[in-house]
Amino acid sequence: METIRFRPTRFPLLMVAMAAAPALAQPLYIDFELLPGMTNQPGATIPVQSRLGDQYLATHGVRFSSGSPFIAVVVHGPGTPSGLNVIGGSTSAGTLTYDPANPIDARFFDHSGEQPRVVSVVSVVGDLFSIPGTKTLEAYDISGIMIASDTRNDNYALPLVVSVPGIHRVRMYSSSATVGFDDLRFDDPQPPCPADFNADGFVNGDDYDLFASYFEIGDIRADFNADGFVNGDDYDSFASAFEAGC
Repeated sequence: METIRFRPTRFPLLMVAMAAAPALAQPLYIDFELLPGMTNQPGATIPVQSRLGDQYLATHGVRFSSGSPFIAVVVHGPGTPSGLNVIGGSTSAGTLTYDPANPIDARFFDHSGEQPRVVSVVSVVGDLFSIPGTKTLEAYDISGIMIASDTRNDNYALPLVVSVPGIHRVRMYSSSATVGFDDLRFDDPQPPCPADFNADGFVNGDDYDLFASYFEIGDIRADFNADGFVNGDDYDSFASAFEAGC
């Protein structure tokens, strides 16, 4: 069967993705300075402007949650790894907490937030105030199984790191219920199986149809090679992945 190669004109992508093109380099990096931080007062209601949920989804492919569907951006001052802010967890009532019962979750998706994605390495830095206790970074696969973890004493100044294929979610917390986190780094989120475009666990015509539907309208979700454009290179890359299966 003849292979049809599509070479359309490059489509413009969403403006937010274009503006954030440098963030597509590996590793991706978040310093949590995008939102204004709240006062570091555990138990206080997290102001709307300091609630971080999916603000980095379109640019970095990551969504945050805790006891509520958002976490807190907190002004930490001295002892902050970079800038002014760290992140803390949230309770179901929307208040700031560092309690390990409400760990910070970060999950990886495509830029629309519809399709799950995975990475192979994640690191994060705990705040630089040293007190008794430990801080932990855990990694989970797309089925919710823990596949890696890194626990260090609170006085450990280097990043916590998990490195293993297939990380869909990480969570971070401290035993002392006091540690804020900063400087999150990870590689470019990818489909768990690149050809399983609709993430239903199978590689079949449904995946091809879905990719083609996005490709025809120049949707960012068809940027299969993550180069910032939707063009024939993406179609070729997807076709190769589809033929290879998983």
